Amino acid sequence: MTENGSNPQIFDVVISGGGLSGLLTAIGLRQESPELNIAIVDPNATTKPQFGLEAQQTEPQLNFTNNFDGRCIALSYGSLKLLQHWHVWPRLKPHAWPIKTIVTSDKGHIGKTILKASDFQLSAMGYVAEMRNIGQIFQQTLAQMAEQKMSWFVQTEISAICHQGDYTKLTLTDGNELHTKLLVVAEGGMSSTKSLLGIENDTADYSQTAVVANIKTQGADGKDGKFAKLLRHPNLVSKDFVDAVAFERFTTHGPIALLPIGPQQYSVVWTESHDKADDISKLTDTEFCKALQAEFGFAAGEIIEAGERASFPLYCSKAQNLTHNRVVLLGNAAHTVHPIAGQGFNLGLRDIAVLVNEIKVALDNKQDIGSFRLLNQYQNNRVDDINRITTFTDSLVRIFGLEGRLPAFVRTIGLMSLQKFDPLQQWLALHFMGSQSAKNIPQLTQLPQLAQLKPLVQEQQTHDQN
Repeated sequence: MTENGSNPQIFDVVISGGGLSGLLTAIGLRQESPELNIAIVDPNATTKPQFGLEAQQTEPQLNFTNNFDGRCIALSYGSLKLLQHWHVWPRLKPHAWPIKTIVTSDKGHIGKTILKASDFQLSAMGYVAEMRNIGQIFQQTLAQMAEQKMSWFVQTEISAICHQGDYTKLTLTDGNELHTKLLVVAEGGMSSTKSLLGIENDTADYSQTAVVANIKTQGADGKDGKFAKLLRHPNLVSKDFVDAVAFERFTTHGPIALLPIGPQQYSVVWTESHDKADDISKLTDTEFCKALQAEFGFAAGEIIEAGERASFPLYCSKAQNLTHNRVVLLGNAAHTVHPIAGQGFNLGLRDIAVLVNEIKVALDNKQDIGSFRLLNQYQNNRVDDINRITTFTDSLVRIFGLEGRLPAFVRTIGLMSLQKFDPLQQWLALHFMGSQSAKNIPQLTQLPQLAQLKPLVQEQQTHDQN
């Protein structure tokens, strides 16, 4: 008996965390292994969702919980394919905005790289969506597919973990006791369950803060607009083309990213030192527009309006172990990277893809889903991808943060080389689009590879038309 007098509740999988990673893990498991009995433990949710027929009869409303903020995520090519595979993308697409061009530049220097989706026979290299909308649509999707074998524990969290051979006993702060074959920790970077397990992080503090806001611009479109001058091909510039450009501008203080979210509207991630970021957050809307204009320039036009600002410190962190006894870590609980190049959520999504596949394979072979073999296979399949992305993002931050003529010259040569040589452009495009190895999203039989990029992007173009 538990301390509140009830019997322990038995599950195959308990997911700790009801954010984006936890919800998508549940969606993937329901899609590929519907026989599993799953529970989600979410301290941030205020109510339990409706499931099954009741949810299907009435379309759930947005703002179901306050668990998601207004920050935006750039969803990569690989992520879109997996969301399509799990039947989430058709619901999310109306709330997302395409990225058709990516412009990377170095402030004060001539080096520039422009990646256009059309060069790879793509209709878009990715899409941008608000975390709030992604989370609510994940909730709706899960609610409408989970008729049975799905439980939700809200306003509570794990307070104790005890391993019992072929299951793990979880004690929640509300007194409930759960037994599970596998615990999935998807709580985010400040995971309390990871601390209970004694798993430590390798962390590098960038001494930077990201200031996030939405802005509006004007004057970028048309043959005489700033973007036409940037591309030096005014005849190729249409309003639709201008409104789907993502910018990554590097400064020695940190990168500034502009992600398109509407007609001449952008979500801004402005990286600065802690003190400077604090000053920026206190500016009036007019002052903020002028300060951002001075730092970013006019490539996206004149900045005329800014929304509410938010800020968060930046660091790179990796869990020293992705697994424990009948426990796996994924998403930000496993790794947190700099927002440069928009890699963080897409990296976590590949954690989910691999774990869901490993569980499906184990069930097909009548194996224990919490076994050492499965946990070891998950870690082995994820470590290379995690190391690749953390190294890629960390190197970009440090290389573009170096001051002086020699580092600037090297960066200029590098960006110009990326612009001139197709193999280098493909290498960079593949990082933006999500993966270089099919093992990172095993549900998909094909992913972009350097040798077969052209035919695969044709497939993506057909998918977008559908």
